[in-house]
Parts: sequence; C-alpha cells; structure tokens
Amino acid sequence: MHFLTQNFAYLALMLISGGMFIWPEIDRMLNGGAEIGTMEATLLMNQKRAVVIDMRSAEEFAQARIPGARNLPAGELAARVGELAKLKGRPVLLIGQRPVAAMRALKAAGFAEVVQLRGGMSAWQEAGLPVQKA
Repeated sequence: MHFLTQNFAYLALMLISGGMFIWPEIDRMLNGGAEIGTMEATLLMNQKRAVVIDMRSAEEFAQARIPGARNLPAGELAARVGELAKLKGRPVLLIGQRPVAAMRALKAAGFAEVVQLRGGMSAWQEAGLPVQKA
C-alpha cells in the first residue's frame, strides 16, 4: 500500500498512457468499424460485387475515383441511404472521412457487411489500382 501512495502519479500516468494506446482499437470494435486493405477490397469487389461508396466531396470524387464508385458525401449519406435500398444484399466498401457514422447509418438501414478502406483513396492509388478521372 505504501508503494501505491508513493508512486500514485507514475501509476496514473502508466494507466492513462496505456489507455490512450489501446483506445483506437476499442473504439473501432465498439463502433463496428471494420477496416480492410486494398487487396481485401479488390477481392470484396470482384467476388462479392461490393458497392463502393465514396464519401469524399464531389470535387475530390471528380478528380479521381475507384471505377464504379458512387459519390455520397459523408454529410449526405444518412439522408440519402434510401437510394441504396435495392443493394442491401451486397457488401459495402466506404471510402473517405467519418466512416463510423456512415457505418451506423448503413447498418441501421439493413446492410449487414459494411467496411472501410484503410488509407482511403490515397492507399488505393499507392497500390497502383485502377482510377477513373473526370
């Protein structure tokens, strides 16, 4: 007990830093935020006909996009999720910012498999995968 009282600040620092280190993983697990790499994404697209939703702005989408991707900016996704109703049986691959809110909206709308591309569009381009440009 004497050790704990004498080293309370060090113990608190250790617990806080450890918690900060594992928090992103805990948050990802709690929010269902599954991330996949470019290899898994191409397999998902080719084998399971995944729907690719690009949540970046219309300007960014016009500059470069994954072939066949649909542009539904992150701020509009929850309101426009009805446009995807006929695709509920297919997995969804998200590209862009704020994927946790989008994942929640899509899962609430009945989509069972929703994942995000780790590294986003830049990871896709760095992997040398096909890109459509306006």
